[in-house]
Amino acid sequence: MNNFYKVSVIVPCYNQAKYLEQCFTSLTNQTYSNWECILVDDGSTDETEKIGSEWAQKDARIKYYKKSNGGLSSARNFGLSHINGDFIQFLDADDFLHPAKFEKSLNQVTDKDNTVIITNFLLFDDKKQKEKPAYCKLEQNCFNQEAILTEWDKRFTIPIHCALFPSNLTAKYLFREDLKAKEDWIFWLQIFQNQPIAIFIDEPLAFYRENLGGMSRKDDFMQENKIKAIKIIEQIIDNPSLFNTYLRYNNDYLLNENHLLLKQIKLLKYKRTFNYKLEKLFPFFKRKKG
Repeated sequence: MNNFYKVSVIVPCYNQAKYLEQCFTSLTNQTYSNWECILVDDGSTDETEKIGSEWAQKDARIKYYKKSNGGLSSARNFGLSHINGDFIQFLDADDFLHPAKFEKSLNQVTDKDNTVIITNFLLFDDKKQKEKPAYCKLEQNCFNQEAILTEWDKRFTIPIHCALFPSNLTAKYLFREDLKAKEDWIFWLQIFQNQPIAIFIDEPLAFYRENLGGMSRKDDFMQENKIKAIKIIEQIIDNPSLFNTYLRYNNDYLLNENHLLLKQIKLLKYKRTFNYKLEKLFPFFKRKKG
């Protein structure tokens, strides 16, 4: 097996000590051995320090760092400043990887400086402790800047731990610490500004833990950060016509979504009326009325 390339794994952790065992085991079980792990304890108050330090003592490839709490983007940026690898694997503490992810990904590489390798993924139901199908269908045509700009949150999103990014590209960018959501979207758009070779492995080699109580489930929070993200995107997209296409596409999408929402609201209101109740009791009433 060729272990020529080194993979730097960045694991930000804030009070997620209970997941670290599964996260680190998925690394130590990798069939590809040339990796390092930068565990960034982002001011945790649980047992993250204890568990992280124990793993660092057991496996010299795992390095534990602690910093004051600054959020997910801040922790990832801290990790990026401490890496030594050719490729970067972002891995949130509550997610984990298939044992063959590094090997199968790196076997595809011919140009390490301009290649992003993306694998498919599965969800992991934490309550039932079992895998379940992904929330979207990833395909090769997802991996270009136009698709990531115009179809993100509509047709697909890409969990960031699906990818191995070349370190020469990640060195150009930091995660936006002024965003509390959509920072991954911005990062993907910046990476694909460079038109990298995108290799897609249609196998579920990454596992995304479902968090039903997470901030991504809160519509107002996500919408607020999306508005901020769009303002940033306008500044970073080199092609003004592409950004204008996105605005038109997004406007049409929102109009359609609002139309469907209004229909649902209208139906809900109708279900509260006397006529609806009458129709439920006497179905012939509706037919006669029609």
